Amino acid sequence: MSAPAQQRPRRADLLAGSGPIRWLVGLSVLTICSWARCLATGSPKVDQHSPSEAVGTLLLLVLCLGWALAVTGWARMLAHPPERPRHLVYLGLFAVAWMLPLLSNDLFSLFAQASLSIQGKDVYTSARAYPESVWFAWIGERWSQSPSPYGPVTLLAAWPSVLGGGNPYLAEAWLKLAWLLPLVVVVELSLRAFRERPMFHVVLWLNPLFLVEGPGQLHPDLLGALLITSGLLLARRSPGIGGAMAWSLATLAKLNFGLALPWFLLSGTRGRAERLRRGALLALCLAGTTALAYAPFWRGPETVLGQLRGLGANTLVPGGTLVDVVGTVAGALAGGVSHPDLRVEAFEAREREVRARAAGIAHLVALALALAAILPLGLALQRGEGEERLAAATGAFIVAMVTLASPRFQSWYLMAALPFFALSCPTAWRRWWVWAVGTCVLPEFSLVLPPSAVLVVPWALTTLVSVVVFLAWFRARFWSLADAPIRPAAPG
Repeated sequence: MSAPAQQRPRRADLLAGSGPIRWLVGLSVLTICSWARCLATGSPKVDQHSPSEAVGTLLLLVLCLGWALAVTGWARMLAHPPERPRHLVYLGLFAVAWMLPLLSNDLFSLFAQASLSIQGKDVYTSARAYPESVWFAWIGERWSQSPSPYGPVTLLAAWPSVLGGGNPYLAEAWLKLAWLLPLVVVVELSLRAFRERPMFHVVLWLNPLFLVEGPGQLHPDLLGALLITSGLLLARRSPGIGGAMAWSLATLAKLNFGLALPWFLLSGTRGRAERLRRGALLALCLAGTTALAYAPFWRGPETVLGQLRGLGANTLVPGGTLVDVVGTVAGALAGGVSHPDLRVEAFEAREREVRARAAGIAHLVALALALAAILPLGLALQRGEGEERLAAATGAFIVAMVTLASPRFQSWYLMAALPFFALSCPTAWRRWWVWAVGTCVLPEFSLVLPPSAVLVVPWALTTLVSVVVFLAWFRARFWSLADAPIRPAAPG
């Protein structure tokens, strides 16, 4: 057989079928929209910097089209995984690597905290140092008085952004370079380790949520996902110290990655004695890495307490949970929906009181739902039937915690669960992930609209839609997991 004939199947597999093409076009559309929004406003800043209503509405419609293409294309690849996903992974990374801030303004808060902390300024105990940063004017008003919520590993990893000075494009370019290099290393290692399991790469690396919110928008959850995936790879050789270190560093990047504890505690262990030893190892690794990572920022116990305050700051900001939906609707109705942008900080005292009371009741309901989801997972973990069931149960546990138990939700929180569902994704969860990815990012599209735009109020219903998806297929996803047949993430 001639060389060209041998190469034809490989080239045909690269973009075989409409799924990969649709997916790649959708990702490219979102990147183009990020530049269009920047050109329309004259700045890459997102918060308090919207385009005109006409331009914003057009951008919103194009964003929806691009996201629909990306998600439906990804869904087709979930149903028919490509045999050689390597080229698609790198095409996807290339498509989103040029993206500017579009769905979040968090990047500029990270720039400010990195630039101050590298100078030895305190960003954890208070926000008093923020005005000294060149990035202070870029921080969104909601977060300008909050201590840094990011873990010390995230701040250390963000230090390369200072090479860009006060130029937002250069700062982002340096940070993307610093974060994309280890991403490529982990991607390549996983492509080799899971050569016969293309579904792993489809669920994780080809996922539009991961690509857009991770390499595209540079949320620190990208670091956590990389560290967790590194831990999974290390555990294949030695489930001890390597996995423990990876989990500890991921937890210190963002605390929600600590929810991956069940997998790192139970993987490769048999019996109570082995699990106690693994637990002790995890505790020692976490203590050691905590001491080292916090050393450059340490101001006493207030350093950690201040970070926790940063995490709890602005809890009234709608975050896409059942609690926030109920509270926001109650507060708006109490004021006769007098604020077209439904911003909580605009509510009057009476509206805040009504909202808090409704949110309190909703929080109890959400906690009850989270408990109902988590308890059956204990049975799946106790079954001890191997990596696949443990991975699926750990991923389900993380999803239950971030969508139901957490008082706030943002789409990128789901990235903590992706490495585990890449290892094992039961049918009910595979179906759920398509809907979850398709809907949970939609509320963030409203950031391209000015607060007074006509579509702002109806677009708020997308948050309700995503909350409904959180509860969809509840029994099949949580209650039936202990008895459901679990297969590794293999083709088909």
